[in-house]
Amino acid sequence: MANHNCPKCKQETFTWYVDEEFSSITIWSCSNCDLQIFEDDRDEIYCEKCEDNTKTFLKNEEEEFWWCSICNTTTK
Repeated sequence: MANHNCPKCKQETFTWYVDEEFSSITIWSCSNCDLQIFEDDRDEIYCEKCEDNTKTFLKNEEEEFWWCSICNTTTK
């Protein structure tokens, strides 16, 4: 599984895994800044910069935003 740039600390230490125990929720976590955030696979939208459906809605108890895994942009 490839590392991605973390939307919070911008380091290439952001990875994901699927938690089978909790309805197959995808969990993203950063080993550098300890960001842990949840993805809803049903929520993917078009990224204007990449011109593809690569923006995913990520959310935890403290924050929520759209994040593009290709160009690493975030929008609230």
